[in-house]
Amino acid sequence: MMLRVGALLLGIFLVGAISLLNAAELDVNQLENSKYFIPSLENPEQGEWVQLHNGEFSRRDQDNFLFVRIVDLAIGYLSKNHTKDAAVIYGYNTGGSGFFVVLCAVINENGKLKQTAAVDLEDRVKINSLSIHSGKIIVDMVVHGPKDPSCCPTVKKIATFTLVGNKLVEK
Repeated sequence: MMLRVGALLLGIFLVGAISLLNAAELDVNQLENSKYFIPSLENPEQGEWVQLHNGEFSRRDQDNFLFVRIVDLAIGYLSKNHTKDAAVIYGYNTGGSGFFVVLCAVINENGKLKQTAAVDLEDRVKINSLSIHSGKIIVDMVVHGPKDPSCCPTVKKIATFTLVGNKLVEK
């Protein structure tokens, strides 16, 4: 899991902006049709940016399968730039049984969207809700307990994240 987190952060810093869109206000359509970083499972220090269309991306190549979809999103104020930003939860599958879930912060900088931070939430977590309140991202989810099988998380968790520089920090 730490390798995927490292890969997410490395991808964000190496590649830069998630999507440079000309827009005064952030909206769901922009978020569902932006690029998102997917770390490589074989080499977590690398990955790729994929362009979503209507909240999904699909590559059905047997040797390089990838499915990505937005699970939830919230719009609110994360930065001090007085424009609405977003928190996006997306998940991806590379052909196995896992569905790796990622939370990312998308900042609206002068009408341009930029993924500034991401954190791996866990494989196959269940997201109940996502919201932004007072600059904090709140994720209500069900995660795996120590004896839970991979398919079936049972532990309710409410996680609060704050954007600190270019990192999402759980409080």
